[in-house]
Amino acid sequence: MKANFKDRKRKVLRAIYGTLSFSTALFVFQACYGTDKDFGADYYIKGIVKSKTTNLPIPGIKVSVGNQPQYDYTDNSGQFRIYVSRASEHKIVFEDIDSAKNGNYLPNDTIVRVSNDSTFLNILLSDK
Repeated sequence: MKANFKDRKRKVLRAIYGTLSFSTALFVFQACYGTDKDFGADYYIKGIVKSKTTNLPIPGIKVSVGNQPQYDYTDNSGQFRIYVSRASEHKIVFEDIDSAKNGNYLPNDTIVRVSNDSTFLNILLSDK
């Protein structure tokens, strides 16, 4: 009777440990190789921001997507890259946050309509 109880206890513990091990392995696999956070295809917007008067690239311009939390800053060559969700159109806003560095540019925005997987924008900002 005692041996039967020990065998049962061992089988239950083995099943519990096996289930936990398998669940842990699945969790690790999902964390490393799982799907992206969103399941829809993203739309890639890239471009360059230049001064309207000098036609030189402007670094440090904040590029944001409408009311969404996504944004990027232009690099030293004035280029930006941003991914947005698929929608028929997006409002892209360009703001000079660091006016001491760049020289006070007026904010600008544009509407991008989705036609293919990516688009390139050439933006000219005016001085204040």
